[in-house]
Amino acid sequence: MASSYSSSLNLELQATGENSGTWGNITNNNLQKVESAVKGYVSIALASTTDSLTATDGTTADEQSNAIIKLTGTLTGNTTMQCEAVETWYIVDNATSMSTHTLGFKPAGGTATNLVAGSKHILYSDGSTMFDVLNDAGNIKANGTLTVSGNTSLDGGTFVFNESSADLDFRIEGNGDANLFFTDAGNDRVGIKTASPSTELHVVGGIKATGGIDFDGGGFVFNESSASVDFRAETNTLTHAFFIDGSADKIGFGTSTPANASVEINQANSSGAIACLSLDQDDQDQEFLYFEGTSASDSSASLSSSTAEASSKAGAIRVNINGTDRWIRFYETAI
Repeated sequence: MASSYSSSLNLELQATGENSGTWGNITNNNLQKVESAVKGYVSIALASTTDSLTATDGTTADEQSNAIIKLTGTLTGNTTMQCEAVETWYIVDNATSMSTHTLGFKPAGGTATNLVAGSKHILYSDGSTMFDVLNDAGNIKANGTLTVSGNTSLDGGTFVFNESSADLDFRIEGNGDANLFFTDAGNDRVGIKTASPSTELHVVGGIKATGGIDFDGGGFVFNESSASVDFRAETNTLTHAFFIDGSADKIGFGTSTPANASVEINQANSSGAIACLSLDQDDQDQEFLYFEGTSASDSSASLSSSTAEASSKAGAIRVNINGTDRWIRFYETAI
């Protein structure tokens, strides 16, 4: 019985009792081909737009048996390199000058994968399609779960998740929160500590900003759900420089307990040397203050139309008009 040859590495499979006196050389050739398949290297200069790896039965001269293949030369057009239509893998160094041309690598009669200029690729062929498993141009393809134990460094370039714009959510877990950061791809929303964001950015918990926050266009609404939620702005010395009491529907300046009016201003510093309220009206045709309410001829309403001078003067309030102190008299009754 004559020798046969393996389909992947073209190893010579000797029949019983065959090759007397030469079986040792044949065995050595087989072992060298196995060594080449593990860590062998070959450099191939491409001279045409269609080229094939040599595959020779029983010899060590075939190119296809090498694990590492370096492709060189200058492409004159879109070029294809092909191997035998068997299941195999290669490490391919694309050192060709490509210009604007493409360089495909495929099993004979099958589907090619295009190589990146100046890059090294790990390729796998299932006998009909060549797959680019990994290349140093930055492309990693994983069907299923990719698990990384340890640190991952992204140094330069751009990291894009879901560039194909598919309905794929993205989630980052914290130590105690499964949805520390969540993107809802189907609704184009982002959630912080929630997997069901109800608006473009939905935060469950507090927000702290060191620096400025710009609102360019659109509107800013605090407490749109009308909950009993307070709002407070601090200054250097005042913890309640501006305060909204959500449950009482009142606003305070300098106070955390506005109680005497819908808007209350409290200048609580006895030596502050500053007025509670300053009004600067540059339009001489317009009033300083505008009052609107129910009017009566006596003191029974918030506005009185009485022009009588009451005898029971109760006091006066000091005001400053254009730098000069003046007094506004007030009375116990309207008439």
